[in-house]
Amino acid sequence: MAAESDIAPLTKPPTGSGLTARRLHAGEVDTALRLCPFEDVDADVVRRELAAEADYCWMGLFTPDGTPAAVHRAMRWNRHLLLKGVFVDDEFRGSGASLGVAFAIRDWAREAGYEGVVAWVEPNKPEARLATRLRLRPVGPLLHRYLVQLPYGSDAEHPARTSPRTSGMLIVPGGDGADGDGAAPMVQELLGVPRSPSGGTRLAWVLDRSRLVLSGNPCSSMGDLEGFLAAVEATAVSAGATAAEVVVEAADIPAALAMVGLGARRLSRSPVVLGMLSFGSSEPSDAPVHPAATGLRTP
Repeated sequence: MAAESDIAPLTKPPTGSGLTARRLHAGEVDTALRLCPFEDVDADVVRRELAAEADYCWMGLFTPDGTPAAVHRAMRWNRHLLLKGVFVDDEFRGSGASLGVAFAIRDWAREAGYEGVVAWVEPNKPEARLATRLRLRPVGPLLHRYLVQLPYGSDAEHPARTSPRTSGMLIVPGGDGADGDGAAPMVQELLGVPRSPSGGTRLAWVLDRSRLVLSGNPCSSMGDLEGFLAAVEATAVSAGATAAEVVVEAADIPAALAMVGLGARRLSRSPVVLGMLSFGSSEPSDAPVHPAATGLRTP
């Protein structure tokens, strides 16, 4: 794991006088917690993400004396970096710090070999302006994201592992008529993951706190949800997740009512769309990502 002295700052400060961007390292848990307001992003979550540097990136924007002005949290979602939130110190609000640290993490993702960056965007919220500045383009329909507790809940016996997986791929039944009935999925796979040659749908997943974030919903109807959750259970247990983030189209009122009946929690008040910026790299899609490379690639 890289020490602080090994972390190269950006050649030019992305915003403001003397502000410098670099990745946070494992010893900066308190720095992340100081700016991140989410109760469920606690010290254990931050410590895990800073340690799993191949799958997560916390990019910080710092003053010359080392004071953090802003941090941006992101995670690997297949070949894309999923931007999860920018947090700015009160003293630097309105200074352009949020845009500066967003540009920094975007540039780092490009240098590290990702195919692009993605983010959930509420079109009617101020964050949509930041998405526009980052040149994110909408992919797929307007969606609602629901947090669905997995059937085994917190009673699952998590396997003892020194290095649990925090992102990857899984194959689940259904999607595009792959189960033989010709039924279309409720939400197509969003990241362009190649289909499984053996049938079923391949989905990208990443562990966000205690939930699995999945890149599509292959159910043909809500009646398939139980089987879908059963199909992701082994992956969830291995990652230590107790819930799954399931997407449905915002216009699907019956699905929304069914989710309410299941006790699922909607994660945003208004619909979201997945925004994507593709870097257009000439590297093949199976080329490795290099989170531990030099310069901006340095963790």
